Amino acid sequence: MSSRGVCPGLYRTGNKFYCKFAGGAEVDPAFLPCVADYWSCEFYKKQEEKRRAPQPPQVPQQAVAAVEIREEPRVTTELRPPPPPQPVAAADEVEELVRRAVDLGKMWEEYEREARAIVDSWEEVREKLRKDILGLEKAIEAYEAEIERLEARLKLGVLSEKEYEEVRSRLDAELAQRLSSKELLERKLADLDRAVIPHFKRVKATEVKPEIAKMRIALSKLEQKFKSGEIPRDVYERLKSEIEEKIRRLEKIREEVEEL
Repeated sequence: MSSRGVCPGLYRTGNKFYCKFAGGAEVDPAFLPCVADYWSCEFYKKQEEKRRAPQPPQVPQQAVAAVEIREEPRVTTELRPPPPPQPVAAADEVEELVRRAVDLGKMWEEYEREARAIVDSWEEVREKLRKDILGLEKAIEAYEAEIERLEARLKLGVLSEKEYEEVRSRLDAELAQRLSSKELLERKLADLDRAVIPHFKRVKATEVKPEIAKMRIALSKLEQKFKSGEIPRDVYERLKSEIEEKIRRLEKIREEVEEL
């Protein structure tokens, strides 16, 4: 038997295919063995079994007529086999999966677009929060240094106990206020990262390594500018801190992504 060929029961009407061995049911040759392996089809096998089955002996027409005259009419109780299943379920499943995949692709495009917008806004807001926290840290250091100087002046007798208590009370209140503000901003920053980083991982996971490399190049250029005197130390230290913070954050995300 050839490994290639078309089932003799397959015929075409317009753009549709039908199987005469399956009672004229519509079929899809792409999902049934109508081409090449048609001999493995159950409908073809049944047709071959019928063709090869021994035929009953031919009875003369007159004898048949005589027998029919002698027989009494009767109602048959023989159960007829159910019609063969329509072989279109697989095609329907494929169409359904294709539709779902297309819908999923559209939803992913919409999600990716919105996620990237959120990530861009997150980076801007995060930078503002980091600057505010850095400003509070410097203010806290200044208040702590002022309290140390105040205590030294008290020990030297420059201030009276009363003057010390008044100034110390004011400094403590202002220090506590800035510590509280710093703690609040750090908590908001942590909440923001916890909400956005999962989306960042999904849409920018493949961009993390190139971004780290870009940040390291920027850090190297920054150091060169500082050494050549193009930027002052305070600007250098501020920009260096910001770049190193981004590198640490990206490194952490890269490690978490690789663990998935």
